[in-house]
Amino acid sequence: MTELGLLGPENTYHDMARQKFLPNMNHMLFTSFDEIFKALKEKRIKKALIAIKNNTSGLVGDNLERIKNSGHRILEQFELPIHLCLGSFKATNIEGIKKIYSHPMAIKETQKFFIKYSHITFISSTSTVSAIHELKNNREKNAGVIASKDAIEANDLILLSENIEDHSTNSTTFALVENA
Repeated sequence: MTELGLLGPENTYHDMARQKFLPNMNHMLFTSFDEIFKALKEKRIKKALIAIKNNTSGLVGDNLERIKNSGHRILEQFELPIHLCLGSFKATNIEGIKKIYSHPMAIKETQKFFIKYSHITFISSTSTVSAIHELKNNREKNAGVIASKDAIEANDLILLSENIEDHSTNSTTFALVENA
């Protein structure tokens, strides 16, 4: 049985939290929280690493409620600093970007940075890394992505701007969860 389930793909903030706090646990990446909770209930994984809240933008979906209502228990909590960056496939400056892909929480956490760029349209993705994959697959010249510096660099994108989060103390709390 796999020890730990978490939201993938690699280089998401969930994966970064796993690498920092639980580096020696064998793990399985999932594409949704629904899949993680199902695998935990079916005992295909022993534990799950689930984002529950961000200190600047609040609860992460209904994850905390789902943990409480599903008979799971929180074993431990970890706080991961979140630093967001702007990357692009082709654009070399923000003025050339018309569309940005990212996870809704990352979009919410960078509103102040983008306030003067009213021409930009935001497209929601299931994770910041999924947003990178969408951007690369679409090969759009005038599009960008909000993600971690590690994820942007790991995917050979152009790093346009670092630390674009609204609050320098931005962090997300992850819960290590198991069946009760």
